[in-house]
Amino acid sequence: MEFCNDCGSMMYIMKMKDKEIYKCKRCGAIKECNENVDRDAYKIVTEFKHSEKDRLEIQKNMNTMPTTRMDCPKCGHLEAEYWQAQTRSADEGMTTFYRCLKCKNTWRAY
Repeated sequence: MEFCNDCGSMMYIMKMKDKEIYKCKRCGAIKECNENVDRDAYKIVTEFKHSEKDRLEIQKNMNTMPTTRMDCPKCGHLEAEYWQAQTRSADEGMTTFYRCLKCKNTWRAY
């Protein structure tokens, strides 16, 4: 393993034109590589192992928005999901958007 003479950081093997060199990623210093370099000694490997408990199970058609009782103006269904956004200037209230769970019609209330 080679270290930079300027800043002390670990140097990495890189290919430059037709030869290999050591290069510091921190300060950019370059050193020539000798011919008998063990490339496996410079390989950086990171391995992650997750337990079954750590895995996230994704469910299809999972409703992630909050819902409320609201009459859809298009189909009359009584349940809609909603979210809020600041659509006007900061001194005015939020705009609430609703989406019918049955027909997916979207409308807003100021």
